[in-house]
Amino acid sequence: MADREYLEGISIDRFDEIIPRRQKVINAAPDTEPKYEFNANVLARSLHPKVQHVKVCDIKEFNGARVYTFEPDTSKGTTKLAYFRAGHYISLNLKIGNSVLTRPYSLCSSPKAALEGKYQIVVKSMKDGFASEYINKEFKIGTALDISEPAGFFEYEPLRDASTVIGLAGGSGIAPFMSFASAIADGTEDFNLILLYGSRTEEEILFKDELDSLEKAAGGKLKVVHVLSDEEKPGYEHGFINAELITKYVPETYSVFVCGSQGMYDYAEGECAKLGLRKKFVRLDAYGQYRLSARDEAFTSEYKDKTFELTVIMNDGIEHKIPARADEPILVALERAGIEAPSKCRSGECGFCRSKLASGEVYTPERVERRRQYDKVAGYIHPCCTFPKSDCKILVNYEEPKIERKVKDMKKKERTMGLIMAILISLAMGILVAYLIPKISPQAAESQPVAIRYISNILMSVTVGVIVAFVVPLGKIGRNLAAKAGANPPSFKFTLINSIPLSVGNTLIVSLVCSLVGVLMGRSHAPAEALAHMPPFPVMWLGSWAKLLLPTLIVSYILAVVLSPIVSQAIGMADAGAEVGRAASGKDD
Repeated sequence: MADREYLEGISIDRFDEIIPRRQKVINAAPDTEPKYEFNANVLARSLHPKVQHVKVCDIKEFNGARVYTFEPDTSKGTTKLAYFRAGHYISLNLKIGNSVLTRPYSLCSSPKAALEGKYQIVVKSMKDGFASEYINKEFKIGTALDISEPAGFFEYEPLRDASTVIGLAGGSGIAPFMSFASAIADGTEDFNLILLYGSRTEEEILFKDELDSLEKAAGGKLKVVHVLSDEEKPGYEHGFINAELITKYVPETYSVFVCGSQGMYDYAEGECAKLGLRKKFVRLDAYGQYRLSARDEAFTSEYKDKTFELTVIMNDGIEHKIPARADEPILVALERAGIEAPSKCRSGECGFCRSKLASGEVYTPERVERRRQYDKVAGYIHPCCTFPKSDCKILVNYEEPKIERKVKDMKKKERTMGLIMAILISLAMGILVAYLIPKISPQAAESQPVAIRYISNILMSVTVGVIVAFVVPLGKIGRNLAAKAGANPPSFKFTLINSIPLSVGNTLIVSLVCSLVGVLMGRSHAPAEALAHMPPFPVMWLGSWAKLLLPTLIVSYILAVVLSPIVSQAIGMADAGAEVGRAASGKDD
């Protein structure tokens, strides 16, 4: 009752004003459609800018290394830096002489510093270090450059990693652990870090004072253990970071994070294997360009000192022909030629450099083989960790026009090639069988003139071969086998594999039919007395087939290897690459 009295006492004058007031606002508003951007898009653009324009604002000298601090270059439109996770890296875009290249460097500052507009990296001059020598010689306060967004997978993930991380760092591999340590100290990250930092001598330790300060500020969550390999001193471990040393400091459950040189990774992986850790508890940072080593001896022993021609088509459609050394990744050949190819991690991890191998053969070390299964089948490569084994053609951010590569057209060409090859191989087999019949079945040979024997066997072989070509997709089978083996036309490896079903399929069936007819004719013309002493029909048939099989297989395979590239070129299937196999199987419909 009280509520009702209250409502009756409320004036409705203000309600009457609502509609006129709204109409007044609408009339005063512009008639253009309001612009709105989803917050998710704003956040994505903030975290993943296409490029960040920065300049050097501070340089600190360390033992054989320099720490560079970058800030936004507002004159070029960058007003803030993208946020990142501790352990991420940025890729620097550099132009050194005529070469255009990128180099990834781990951020060594805390993610909080990015909110203040600061990034830090450490660059140590390396022997024969093309980029590091240039950076440490040419970078000054105010030097402007372009960098990528922060990227990488070397980060702490509580759903995957243990609450305690054993960090194994070597030399300038301390950089991401400096970021981890800073993030732990300022509360950005929450896990325990026991850092085993390997250096040759005490003098070569980077960030020693900074690590001491961070250890005090981390509230017991950070412990730093310095390991010296070339000298023994009180307060330091001596030797190498091995399984025994790791075991000395680890709790019951832990993860291992490793960052250092390629040689250190090879050694650390072996030591971690001794610890019996599950694979998810061992994390390796992307260490930059892969260098061929003893594990690649099968490749280097055959291709050492070889140089091939690399044909490159960029997204502008322009074709470049450049030299590519077998002992260097394809990406290095592109950069040396001044071609601006996309790249970030240079370790096969990020996939940013993904390109199409249109023709040729390449080698990808198992250590850096991180392509998706589809990319392996479809002929895509990561040029940053792929080495040429022949003249190659690659498409970088470019797909060749597919007008001539439609599925129906590819299937038609494949059927045409299969038919032509069947006729040629069957023709040769007919001649060979007619020649061998007197040696295998004299009774059958004596039953007809030589000319008739040759003509009848050729006609019979070609007829059966054509039927086989229409019924059994031998061309498709051959291309699928070649694709699984990673062979692309016009390589010799592709020809060898593709010729197997073309020759074997025809030979098995045609020789089976020819031997059947030969035995039937021999038995039909044999005297009753001779027939009584003959083996049973199935035994004679299979015996005759076995005698025909080996020579016809050899001849047909040689013919397939020799003729298939010629026929493929003649009907326009050369250089079709892995797309031909996909089109023939209907996967591009």
